Amino acid sequence: MKVIGIIPIGLFLLLSCTESKTSATDATISFWYGTEQHFGKMGHPQAQVNILGNIEADSLAINAYYTLNDHPQKNPLTLGSDLHRLASEGDFNIEIYRDALKDGENLVTLFVEHENEVLTSKEVTLHYHPKTTWPLPYTIDWAQVKKIEDVAQVVDGHWKITPEGIRTQDVYYDRVLAIGEASWRNYEVSTTVTFHGFTPPREGPPTYNVSHAALATLWPGHDKDSLQPNRKWHPLGATAEFRITDGYQNCRWRIFDGDHFYEEQKEPQYRTIQEGVIYGMKHRVEDLPDNRVQYSVKLWEASSKEPEDWDFQAIETSKTKHPGGSCLLIAHHTDVTFGNVAISPLEEMGKDKE
Repeated sequence: MKVIGIIPIGLFLLLSCTESKTSATDATISFWYGTEQHFGKMGHPQAQVNILGNIEADSLAINAYYTLNDHPQKNPLTLGSDLHRLASEGDFNIEIYRDALKDGENLVTLFVEHENEVLTSKEVTLHYHPKTTWPLPYTIDWAQVKKIEDVAQVVDGHWKITPEGIRTQDVYYDRVLAIGEASWRNYEVSTTVTFHGFTPPREGPPTYNVSHAALATLWPGHDKDSLQPNRKWHPLGATAEFRITDGYQNCRWRIFDGDHFYEEQKEPQYRTIQEGVIYGMKHRVEDLPDNRVQYSVKLWEASSKEPEDWDFQAIETSKTKHPGGSCLLIAHHTDVTFGNVAISPLEEMGKDKE
């Protein structure tokens, strides 16, 4: 029998503390979209900019914060997962309001600490272009795009440009791309969507009983709350979600704004979706009299002719006129590819109202 010598208790405690102290000496910061990022090159789809990435550390006992330019203020960061916007362990979202940025070059420095000791830091240069206005009509041909920031603003998630379009890399809560301007009203957004997989919807986190691909309109940015990053996704115009259920059966549209109204297709309109098939997807937002707003949506196999009728329509009846806003491509617990995007103002479409 091998006999293990007895270690004096003082030495044991010293070795234990030393091991705990050195177990977090390594931390690696990754900025998903590089250390040189541009915001506002095309325009301004929301009130904030977002710098996204992940911190890998060999201990969970870390915290992170960032500084902006020459301001000494330490801005604390939440690290994932938070069962909402932050998907994986160590994910972060540096959300900065545009009015805190200066025209041109801004320096953001991210620090990682363990027991009040800085383990590592990394800088990202944020180039801000405040004097631009997003053009409308507007199109994206993903085959011609090298960097996502050249054509859209990433709000959440790790996205990748592929030969077929842009695809989610982290299947989780509301992976979001924003396109457009705060002044936009009365427009129509068209794209395609291909479903590659999904997390079955279950009550509670992280799916919150729904998996979908969605187009949202009249988006101003996340509403300010007490969280980092902000989590409150309304008020907005409306999000039009095509809900995916177990086995891709009984799928349907729902349209709602989180505040005033909620509409969902009824059972006779439920559909079965095929994985890997390309579907056309369209959402129209249109002002009606008395400050009402109508949202119209349709989904069809892209290999077929687009149907003339809308699949589903909903009218928001708030008496307060909603301000304008941009549009969003959203994947919530779905692995999807969005194809080319076309956005048109209704006045240039002959106002073919239905």
